[in-house]
Amino acid sequence: MPERPKQFRPVATLVGAATLALMGYEMSRSAASSIFLAHYPASRLTEALILELVVMLGLTLTVSWLLRRFGTSATYALTLVGSGLILAAASFAVQHDVPASVFVLYIFADLYIVLIVEQSWAFINSQITTEDGKRWNGIIIATTTAGSVVGGLLTGLLSEKIHSEWVVVCAAVLTAAGAFLSRRAFRLAGPERTAADRHPERLADHFAWDLLRSDPTLGRLALMVIASQSISVLFYLAFSRSVQIAIPLQEPRTSFLGYFYGGINAVAFVMQLALCPQLLKRFQVRHILAAIPLLYAAAALGGVAFPILPVLAAAYFISKSVDYSVFRASKEVLYVPLPFTARYRGKLTIDALIYRSTKGIASAALSLAGLVAGVLPLRLYPLLAVLFGGLWNRVSLGVPEPKGTEPRPEA
Repeated sequence: MPERPKQFRPVATLVGAATLALMGYEMSRSAASSIFLAHYPASRLTEALILELVVMLGLTLTVSWLLRRFGTSATYALTLVGSGLILAAASFAVQHDVPASVFVLYIFADLYIVLIVEQSWAFINSQITTEDGKRWNGIIIATTTAGSVVGGLLTGLLSEKIHSEWVVVCAAVLTAAGAFLSRRAFRLAGPERTAADRHPERLADHFAWDLLRSDPTLGRLALMVIASQSISVLFYLAFSRSVQIAIPLQEPRTSFLGYFYGGINAVAFVMQLALCPQLLKRFQVRHILAAIPLLYAAAALGGVAFPILPVLAAAYFISKSVDYSVFRASKEVLYVPLPFTARYRGKLTIDALIYRSTKGIASAALSLAGLVAGVLPLRLYPLLAVLFGGLWNRVSLGVPEPKGTEPRPEA
């Protein structure tokens, strides 16, 4: 058996890179959201979310091509540096009133982090065993969440001093800086730890569609992600509409959102450290995954009864806190025994492409409904969330329990 401290050194180093990226993401996300709401009404968020479907498809294909052309280490570093450059360029474009730049900034600030996070987990899952995942996933997530908390707090402190556009530039620098740590992490791990089991030959192979159809774990994971993100977009749109009404000015709204998302991550941090290891130790993964949507449904029913900012904010707060902690820690355990194609391309398809594209599809449906029926009532959003929670619960109960894995050989 390999020496365990040595095996975890590359994981710890990569977690440092991901922490910097998530710190930048919290800054760019809050700032980009506030900038968007300063230029457009909240109703136009659905247009941006619809466009995310096409953009995410292109980004996922790009990462898969980079994996084949340059390998895992260079792809991860290029994702970090490229994301930082695009964020900075979009921010400067907004400052110079370049047409459509606000949409570009909002869409990219919402999407880029999933490419980084999913590559991070694909690497981590290639280094650890199933039991390691149950024991350490919560702690790994808590470490990266500390970066998110700091990013949210920095946004709240800096937005009214340097303005939202420069907050995005600071986020870009932090994101690109993570490449220095990521390169070291992959050197410590050795190239064979993340070697591909097969290379894509057709366009569909870049998305591992055959595995999503044939593998029972990946197929159900995809359905869970669709349900979870449908709930997320419903809560988010209701929350955004109520925030725009309650806080009409850009900089105070950016400050509020910074503290709000920082609070989400602070609560998630506590759950990651205190709750996740205990849940994964005591309960089967599928039972944990099946219980989460029941909690969301209970929060959504509160929004149905009282569609006001405090209640809708609480429902969104609960959903994101659990998503960043229990859902993530439990879901990642399922990937550990899977081969490279499932851990990288299948995972990118599920947790990046499907994860974000579901927002666009759900937003398109809501936008179409709005055109037909007019402005949709706020209580409709949490009501629909209850229905998706029921679907998620049923799918989760059929997930195969992950098998134990042996540590991968030393480099």
